[in-house]
Amino acid sequence: MRHEKTWGFCGNVLLLGCLLLIALSGAGQAAAVRWICSTETQPWQEMPAPTISTANAADPSALLVDSATAYQSIIGFGGCFNELGWTALQAVSPALQSEAMKALFSADGCNFTTCRMGMGANDFALAWYSFDETPGDYTMAHFNLDEDKKTLIPYMKTALALQPKLEIWGVPWSPPSWMKTNNSYVGKGGSLKQDPQTLAAYALYFSKYVQAYRAEGIPVRGIFPQNEPSQQRNIYPQCGWTGTEMGPFIRDYLVPQLKKDNVKVEVWLGTLNGTDRGVSLLLGDPTVNPLLTGFGGQYGGQNLFLATHNAYPDKQILETETECDKGENSWPWAMKTFDHAIDDFNNFANGYMYWNMILNEKATSSWGWHQNSMLILDGTAQKIIYNPEFYALKHFGNLVQPGAVRIKLTGGPAHAVAFRNPAGDCVVTFSNDTKTPATIGIELNGSAAKVDAPAQSMNSVVFAK
Repeated sequence: MRHEKTWGFCGNVLLLGCLLLIALSGAGQAAAVRWICSTETQPWQEMPAPTISTANAADPSALLVDSATAYQSIIGFGGCFNELGWTALQAVSPALQSEAMKALFSADGCNFTTCRMGMGANDFALAWYSFDETPGDYTMAHFNLDEDKKTLIPYMKTALALQPKLEIWGVPWSPPSWMKTNNSYVGKGGSLKQDPQTLAAYALYFSKYVQAYRAEGIPVRGIFPQNEPSQQRNIYPQCGWTGTEMGPFIRDYLVPQLKKDNVKVEVWLGTLNGTDRGVSLLLGDPTVNPLLTGFGGQYGGQNLFLATHNAYPDKQILETETECDKGENSWPWAMKTFDHAIDDFNNFANGYMYWNMILNEKATSSWGWHQNSMLILDGTAQKIIYNPEFYALKHFGNLVQPGAVRIKLTGGPAHAVAFRNPAGDCVVTFSNDTKTPATIGIELNGSAAKVDAPAQSMNSVVFAK
């Protein structure tokens, strides 16, 4: 009798163990896939985990993920540090300041690691300035960060406290005004003087910028010679450059000065928009090409990405500025930004930088230019408004880690891209930018998941390793 009871007890334990294993297996399978969906009324929703099934190779509508076929590596995601973003931040309570910065830079937020800044004033500065406005100071004896210490440096240090992996790319909107042919930050026809003394001084200006910022504890990874060099008709700081001017400056002045000062920093071509001819001219120059890490393209410059990669596959590509719209911060515009980001990565972008991360409730430049932003910090109402483009960027930055690689993806919706993170999990990001819901199948390594994507939605499906 004892013998029978003993076996009965063991049998029950065995049965319970099997049931537990089955339950755990099922739970593990359900948890193996995450689906995050954003719509206008319900952004960033953790949806019920899709059911896993066996892949059906005959399904023509499925997204087919080939995790073994990798393309470009991903540097990261971010935005631009602008003075008006910092002043907007200062207008709200410390608790709201903390919430806003965590939303942008913490691992639970957008996890931004890749950001741009103006070397001197840009169009969202408080006033026009440079690091040295002493005419004829070719030795940069009066170089200083006085203005940035009031705004941009504390802005970046606040971000670094949340995101220690943060890296900065610097780009001037204008050289010091006395270095320009019109002696002004703005105005048609203003370009950098081309005499050797000015060119040498400007190269020193870049070197001192990198050294000074690093002395402040801010990691400058890369520099661009000029923001939008083809733009010379705006009322904000600017400077016209041609490719034939920029090449000799990089080769004969900038890089030699950096080497002389033992300043190791990446030099990038850009930031260019539209159909700037400098890409093929400078990357095609065998004396300049080896000196450049990559190319930074703005809104309208996306059409250069694929051609640049095909011609110069060793060069990296950064999307350095999104379209800024007119401050409407609408869901359709966010869908456009989301789709453009997908297209950029499918055309070999290595990273993505938004424009204004933060603005106040007026959402304007100091001279009244109304633009979009990820967050609005309303100092009057003491609240944060999470604009639709915040969620468009969070779908990338929160889920795709620096060091990830884009992987092969075929079929499915027109706007879809896939990544494999360093830890091995795979992220499939796609939009349903149609007016009706759509059932989207995703197949990876013999398994399949289906999600019912709402109309006008942003979606990310994460397959655990």
